[in-house]
Amino acid sequence: MPRPHSRGEQPSPSTRDPFRTISRAPGKIILSGEHFVVLGSPAVAMAINLYSEAQVTPKNVSEVEVNANIPLRFLGGKSGDPEGPDPRELLRPLRLATEATLKHIGSKDHGLQVNVECEIPVAAGLGSSASTTVAIISAVANSRHVKLSKEEIFKLAFVPENYLHGKPSGVDQATCIYGGIIEFNRPFNVNKVRPKKEPVILVCDTGIHHATKTLVGGVVKKSQKERSNFHDYIAKVRKISAGVAKALTESDDEDLGTLMYQNHDFLRKIGVSNPTLDHLVEVARREGALGAKLTGAGGGGCIIVLSQSKTSRDRISRVLRRQGGIPYKVSMDTSGVQSQLALAPDC
Repeated sequence: MPRPHSRGEQPSPSTRDPFRTISRAPGKIILSGEHFVVLGSPAVAMAINLYSEAQVTPKNVSEVEVNANIPLRFLGGKSGDPEGPDPRELLRPLRLATEATLKHIGSKDHGLQVNVECEIPVAAGLGSSASTTVAIISAVANSRHVKLSKEEIFKLAFVPENYLHGKPSGVDQATCIYGGIIEFNRPFNVNKVRPKKEPVILVCDTGIHHATKTLVGGVVKKSQKERSNFHDYIAKVRKISAGVAKALTESDDEDLGTLMYQNHDFLRKIGVSNPTLDHLVEVARREGALGAKLTGAGGGGCIIVLSQSKTSRDRISRVLRRQGGIPYKVSMDTSGVQSQLALAPDC
């Protein structure tokens, strides 16, 4: 991102001044509790250093123009759809985020151009939609000189997230907004988890991508049919998430890893894992990973691996790549969504 202005030189533009607003939001991984968070259990999630950036520039014509550079290559290949999705469909939630923000802040001037750059793999469980949504909301509001609270951004993000995912829990956008590691409970209970040391995490993409709305809806229906089983699952995952938060604050990687494996087993029981995810988790376990599990909606997407050290992580990464996975070495983002002003490109 361009260099932020210091407090002494921060510009204060009018709507038509030649400045653009730039906001950036991180992606996320879920350490415990996905799917069960929709059913009332807490989830623990970590923001990671893969980002979406939204740039908002004033236009003289009173209309919203939205453009995006999204890594669509991640949607081909194993997804079974080499053509990928309709780009207009991918732009729809971005436009919804823009329009919802303008309506919320009461702006009658809709003359702006929104450009989005996303480096987060799409439909892989890493929060690409929440990240782009949060970045857009922040940038659009700031372009109209309105500073939204974290809770306002969170609530606005449900407009495009509901469109994409049905009835999401909110953990994705909360993590992208706050950064770091959070323990999240619906509807909006965010507790910061302050790890004694950052866990050494590897993300590995199966290359198989999923529809979150279908998976979440399927789990909710299953929970209604198997009430007794799910009552037990939710209680046990609640303990897992509490244990994960405790292990992070006490730097107990052994316990954290054990809990991650346990969480994956519950996700497998409710039907959101698949043979490829299970295989990669077992490969990581065999290679000495402290913990591994799918992250996000499942049905494909990514696993996350907890390693003893960066050396161990690098070795496991090489093995997973040979097994057909696509590994990413990630670290924790501590800032969450950030916004700044910069000169427009043609000035």
